[in-house]
Formats: sequence, structure tokens, C-alpha cells
Amino acid sequence: MSIKETILPKGIFVLSLDVELCWGTVDKPDKLKKNKIYYEEARDCIDKLIMLLEKYNISATWAIVGHLFLQECRPVNGQKHSNIPRSTYSWYSKDWFEESPCTNYKKDPLWYGQDIIQKIIKCRVYQDIGCHSFAHIPYGDKNTKRDTVRADLSNCICEAEKYDLKLRSFVFPRNDVGYIDELNSFGFKAYRGAEPSWYKAFPPKIRKACHVIDQLLAISPPVSIPEYKQGLYNIPASMFYLPMNGFRSLIPLRFRIYKARKGIKKAIRHKKVFHLWFHPFNIATNQEKLLYGLEEIFKEVQSKRENGMLETKSMNEIVDLSNLYQRNGVSGNKGY
Repeated sequence: MSIKETILPKGIFVLSLDVELCWGTVDKPDKLKKNKIYYEEARDCIDKLIMLLEKYNISATWAIVGHLFLQECRPVNGQKHSNIPRSTYSWYSKDWFEESPCTNYKKDPLWYGQDIIQKIIKCRVYQDIGCHSFAHIPYGDKNTKRDTVRADLSNCICEAEKYDLKLRSFVFPRNDVGYIDELNSFGFKAYRGAEPSWYKAFPPKIRKACHVIDQLLAISPPVSIPEYKQGLYNIPASMFYLPMNGFRSLIPLRFRIYKARKGIKKAIRHKKVFHLWFHPFNIATNQEKLLYGLEEIFKEVQSKRENGMLETKSMNEIVDLSNLYQRNGVSGNKGY
């Protein structure tokens, strides 16, 4: 039975955070240098995010690039991470690990993150530590080989086990979905699917213009019911909490808050999931304003939750809830 046929008891708020540091732009050296100032503030942003999650009793899914679990690494016979077979791409001529310093946390902290993982584990409110691949490899790219994906996932599982963590939630690098069957074989139970935006089918240039219009008009974001497929639950994104750099700095903060509130109300009205996401380093683009905006969203979540209208769940908890309803055979209208 597809979970699309299941009636959720009430609206649900899900928050997922993509933790990458430099790995998010490992194949984009120019962007890596440009974003470095934000990566350097990411740890401070994470500390403040954890404080907010504790204050508002929210369990988030932290999708962490597997390499951040490492304290150090070094080349073997001159090759970095030689246990991961390489895929080649027309748009990137270098070895995938070319930019990786292959050193240690003390020397290059933007490529390692054991301290970040420990902070998340120690959060006083349960947090779901999920996976964002080991090296931010694009699983959905047509040139990404299956053996690359399998080795990448194997590394993630191996490193997480050293923390006694069992990874169940997955977020695809750049939201580029691929090799879902391999996720299933490695024990994952849920992934964040791409946001079903109304302008997705348009050409790239038109999509960008539509994206700006969507934000300026604070159009109500999509909400969804998790769909069970190929042994995993797809919990699609609803809204990206925009940073405040580049052209996005021209979009007033209140539009982000207003859009999120619309999503929360829509999830309550239709008994569906509103799934907010961003990268912690995005907050560094204007820490004061974006943390304020996020807290306003959390206040809305808290208010609706206290009134019994909304629940907050991590992706992992959504799986458990969905399985419960599957076992009990609770089903009904598909919703809209």
C-alpha cells in the first residue's frame, strides 16, 4: 500500500539540514573559494541552530556528508580515497577528490567535522543524523557509476558505525535523485525528494525568473504525504529557507517567514507534511536576520503544536509513523 493512501492524523512539520562545509562545492573550486567565508561561520551557525532546536523542542534531520565523520585521512599510494571508484564527468575534468586536502581536522577544519557530529549527538532534544553521501557525489548524474555509489555509501555506513549511529535518512547531493535501490540495500528508509515546484518544467532561464517571482509573491509552498516506493519513503522538500547573498539579499526576510507560515497552515489544513530545509552555512549570509526569521517560523510551529494542530517529526520519525499506519491499515482519501 502506498502511504499516499494514508490519512495522517494531523499536519507535520519536518526540518532537514544539509551539512557539507567545503564538500558542497568540492567540484566547483571558484564557488568553494567564494563561499569559504560562510563555511568558516558554519560551526557558529550550527551552535545557534542547536540552541533554537532545544528551545522549541524540534527534532531535525541533519544530513551530513560522510567525510565530515573523519578526524583525518591521507592518500594511499598517492591517491586520495582510493577505495572509491571514480566516475568521470564532462563538466568536471579533475579527480573528484582533487580539492580535498587529505590532512586532518586541526589543519583543515572545513573538510572534517567530528566536533559537529558530537554537538548534534549531545543536543538535549533528539536529532536524527542522516546521510548526504560521503563526498557529495551526484547520484542522479547519468555518468555516475553504480560501483562509485556503492563505495560512497559503504564509507558512510562504516564511519557512522564508529559513533554507534545507524543511518536511515538520506538527502541526495544537489537534490539529484538516483540509485534509490542502492539506498534500500544499505539500510536507508527515507530520502528527501525534490520539491515539486510549479515552474520545474520550464527552461532554466525561465525557471530562475519564476523562482524570484515565487519568492517575492510568497506563493504557498507544496505539502505532501510521504510516498513508499522501492523500499523507501520519499519525503519531498517543500521549501528552501533562502540565504541572503546575491540576488536573494533583495528578497525581504518577512517573505521567507510568510511563505513558511503559509506552508505550515497548508499542512495543517490538508493533514500533510511541510518540509523545510537549508544548509547551516546559508545562515551565515546574514546570521542575525536569518536566525530571527527561523525563530519566527519555530514560534509558529510551537503555537500550532501546542494547540494540537501540528506535529514535528524528523525524517526518521516520519518513517516510524508511516510504518505504524501501514501496519494498522489506516487508509482513506488521497488528499490534494
